[in-house]
Amino acid sequence: MGKLRTLFHPIMVFIGVQVAWIVLMAVWINWYLENNLAIKEFAQQIRPDLFTAEIQWLILFEGCFLMLLILAGVYVIFVYWNKQNRLNQMQSNFVASVSHELKSPLASIQLYLETLKYQDVSVEEEKDFVETMLSDTQRLSELIDNILQSSKADPKSMALQFQPVNLGDFLAEVIKGHKRQLEEKKCLVDLKVEDSPVLNLDQKALRMVFNNLISNAIRYSPVDSSLNIHLHKNGKYWEVDFKDQGFGFEKKDIKKVFRKFYRVQNEDTQNIEGAGLGLFISSEIVKNHKGRLKVSSPGRGKGSIFSVLLPVSREVEVTRQLVER
Repeated sequence: MGKLRTLFHPIMVFIGVQVAWIVLMAVWINWYLENNLAIKEFAQQIRPDLFTAEIQWLILFEGCFLMLLILAGVYVIFVYWNKQNRLNQMQSNFVASVSHELKSPLASIQLYLETLKYQDVSVEEEKDFVETMLSDTQRLSELIDNILQSSKADPKSMALQFQPVNLGDFLAEVIKGHKRQLEEKKCLVDLKVEDSPVLNLDQKALRMVFNNLISNAIRYSPVDSSLNIHLHKNGKYWEVDFKDQGFGFEKKDIKKVFRKFYRVQNEDTQNIEGAGLGLFISSEIVKNHKGRLKVSSPGRGKGSIFSVLLPVSREVEVTRQLVER
């Protein structure tokens, strides 16, 4: 069964089609050249002017053209077949990842609730249990938000509600929400704010972006690492850099990380949970703010830098609105 599946792999099928096409073309040309004289003699017996040199080349050209059309059709079928195969694989990976992402926090919440129900625990332990359950609930909420956003037919048309937001204060608030994750991973956050502009933003959507970037930095970094967050002005943009000491990216992965359902697959990341939706949704949200989300990495094992760029023009709009008021 394994050998049969290998033979019907899209790449093997495409190679087979290429070989078959070349052989067919060679057979056609060889047959035409071998029978050209006989066809010409037969045509001259019927009508001497029927088989001129131009007609001979036209027949050969038509045969080659038809074979090229067949090849083009097979190539289109192969492209869509290969695309469908990748989508099926991505769907399987997504279902498996989401199932694990849902079951893990639910199992944790159930365990702590049963412990509180059937056992006597101290006040400190009870408080710790509640904080853990709240953290798991938040994790579930973020996952559901990501799934709902990605399920929209056109993420670019997502409805956003803009309001003035102090970016520096907002960043500090989001970081506080990850206190437990940071403590568990012994990750030190260094927030550097050169200036704190007030921009016209969708606070809920941008919170999702920052939560995704911070969670990924914590998740994909080793214990006792650091996360440097830098807010500064960069030309026409206010830029927020998230620099971690995580596993980093190879060049081939950098161009794909913002694709829907895409996850980096290697021995460093195979046991890390994730659905492959966070970066895709974050990129779409930033685009809807007329900004950009970019990533860079020195290489695998050398960390990465995710940068959120929000246009300075939004600060001007907010300033004008405040003046008018």
